[in-house]
Amino acid sequence: MNTTASPAEPRDLVIERLLGDTGEPAKVHAAARRLAERSATAIAAAVNEVLPSPIFVEVAEVKLGRMADAKAGKNNQAMCVAATRTSPDGLVMTFDPQAIAILVNVMFGGDPDRDVAAIERELSSIELGVVSLLIQDVARAMNAQGANGGLGVKLPVPDAMTSTVMKKHVFRDGPSARVVLSVSTAVSRGTLTLTLPQRVLVEDRRDKSEAEAAPATEWSSRFSDELMRSTVRLEASMPLGRMTLGDLSVLELGQVIELAENTQSNAVISARGKTLFACEFGKLGQNYTVRIRRPFDATEETIEGIVAG
Repeated sequence: MNTTASPAEPRDLVIERLLGDTGEPAKVHAAARRLAERSATAIAAAVNEVLPSPIFVEVAEVKLGRMADAKAGKNNQAMCVAATRTSPDGLVMTFDPQAIAILVNVMFGGDPDRDVAAIERELSSIELGVVSLLIQDVARAMNAQGANGGLGVKLPVPDAMTSTVMKKHVFRDGPSARVVLSVSTAVSRGTLTLTLPQRVLVEDRRDKSEAEAAPATEWSSRFSDELMRSTVRLEASMPLGRMTLGDLSVLELGQVIELAENTQSNAVISARGKTLFACEFGKLGQNYTVRIRRPFDATEETIEGIVAG
């Protein structure tokens, strides 16, 4: 009996090969952008701990591509293929010749304010050794990016490869995310490229128990973040005193109402009709100010109102 495969199977295969496991390139690109921003800060901090002079690491480009694009295009680049918990090629790190020249110059006490020319020959064993040393710090930085943010790179990572060894390396085909970071001093700039499979980028890296307990916490965190970013209109007001309805009915335009002696020190700040703080009005130079004295206590205010009659 002939069986017909589900239309979803070839469709899913095509989506995976073209776009990634999720089939949502926008989602993958956003995840890659977040990784890039965290990576730049973490890598700069890790590498500068071992360098005598600081270098700067910034995000230059984030794009989606293929794992085959991770292979370095020049013989004098340096590449390291590191395994993660779920992939033997979960993170590919590639330094271009200019970045290598910068790192070697700084590592051996060169003047960081001097322009360093890119290496145009094949890398020496010392240059490759410097990259192999620093690439361990890069990998550790990729694992230390906050709760559930690390890539799970297996340490120590292999030494960097170059030249013909690098050219012979074969990558499994599949969709990738590519993060290009600039590695620079005040006058020279090179690049460090991080390439990883999209499935590694978007996978849930928590253990099973954490993943099961996470939904409520995640949604709570999301709502909290959204609420903390929402804006409200603040209003500061001070009491004018008490007045009968008869007195209120005869008020006229231009009439001056005398304030009580302690009015300025009995002001309040409120938002959306809810009083938040007790405060006092003041003046700093030509500007009026409001100084918060304490959180507003509704019970205390009620008692004071009753006592005042």
